[in-house]
Amino acid sequence: EPAGADAFDRYLQKGHFLPAEQNTQWWLDHARAQLIQATEEMKELANSIDSTRSWKEQLAEIPDHHPTVDRYYQSFGEVWKTCRQQAIDAELVTWPDFPIDFGPMPRSDRQAAKGRYYLYYRCPPPFGYHDSHRYVVPPCEPDMTPEEQERVLRSTNDAQITLNHVIHHAGLGHHVQNYNAFRAESRVGQMAGTDCASRVAMFCSGTLVEGWACYATELMEEIGALTDLQRLSEAQTRLRMAARAVADTAIHSGEFSLEQAARFYEDEAGMPASAALGEAVKNSMFPGAAVMYLSGTSGIHELRKQVEARVGSAFDLKSFHDRFLSYGAIPVALIARSMLGQSSPS
Repeated sequence: EPAGADAFDRYLQKGHFLPAEQNTQWWLDHARAQLIQATEEMKELANSIDSTRSWKEQLAEIPDHHPTVDRYYQSFGEVWKTCRQQAIDAELVTWPDFPIDFGPMPRSDRQAAKGRYYLYYRCPPPFGYHDSHRYVVPPCEPDMTPEEQERVLRSTNDAQITLNHVIHHAGLGHHVQNYNAFRAESRVGQMAGTDCASRVAMFCSGTLVEGWACYATELMEEIGALTDLQRLSEAQTRLRMAARAVADTAIHSGEFSLEQAARFYEDEAGMPASAALGEAVKNSMFPGAAVMYLSGTSGIHELRKQVEARVGSAFDLKSFHDRFLSYGAIPVALIARSMLGQSSPS
């Protein structure tokens, strides 16, 4: 059953702390407009890369680019070091001394992980100290059949390792954000983004946690750190982010059934049927959760633009990001009000 527009409005305003005018209908219209824009931008990018092939044809090439079996595990650490240095050289953030150790998923987890959304990176315990944090990756072992190895390598390809495993999760995205959150003044900011049995510990952390991780990948594209195929994959991610906001809002306003939402994902976001249905079911279970990606990412971009307009030539991107992350895992809208000197809602 849909949550209904009234309940969905409460998730937006009491959970994400969005202004009252950004209600269910506003978000449905806004997300659809963002989807159209993202689709056009992806087509334009694909045309600039190779005008003889469509974006779908070019994206189909991504699984062909992957590590070899013998270099698979070490490739994660190598990409992490490269991306870390690129972010430091571009002065994007103050990079913390908070290392990652990559290793295969424990054998005890492998059967249970099949068919489930398995978190390879989990937020470290916020009130503990760790010399390093363990990041488990999909296993690709010598005792697997060649067919099994090929399946893992094609799904965990170069683009997936760089964009999702490293930048979004283990590097500039969640991992750097978590380090800063653990040192925030607010106790809520310290622990709200911790991974729990049912998503994050507190719903209010979502726009910051997911918004920053998606924004981080866009930052790496901004500094020229991505290949053409990775840029195209990132463009598809932006398209799917908008599509998720549409589906989330449409399901809970009663406009979409689960079946309609799944077809929408297939038609508009290029998702395979099984993934599309799974995404629709997840949207139905967590009202307002898919909106947090688009809302958070857009909110960070808008805040950056406003701060830069205020300070002009004195604007420093690294200082902006450091201050932004120092608030911890609280709504982006609240961080923006504080950084812009506005009062917070009661």
